Amino acid sequence: MSAPTVTYAFYANQYGGTLDEGGFKAALPHALAYVRNRIWPNRPRDAVRAWRMAVCAACDVDASYGFSGGSGSLASVTTGTVSMSFGGQGGGSWEADMARAVDARLAGTGLLFMGLG
Repeated sequence: MSAPTVTYAFYANQYGGTLDEGGFKAALPHALAYVRNRIWPNRPRDAVRAWRMAVCAACDVDASYGFSGGSGSLASVTTGTVSMSFGGQGGGSWEADMARAVDARLAGTGLLFMGLG
């Protein structure tokens, strides 16, 4: 079974998003991929509205990072003797911001529970 759709109308009217339709469409593939990976192996049909809200929140985060899907996000920077770290490996603050935004929408739904191996 495929995942429920998230439309621009839902994003603008139900979620209250501020991106224009082009921005929403640019961010949507990254948002869907992130949320899909975050809830695996659970299915969005178990909490459709929360899942859609999480995808919308992920769209906003991806848009704030230039619709990058996290690629090119800085993990650290060094200038002379001063060094700053912005997060872990491979996603930097994009990953952390996505996790915060998505998890806040999915908390309590059971979609984040991955069980015991």
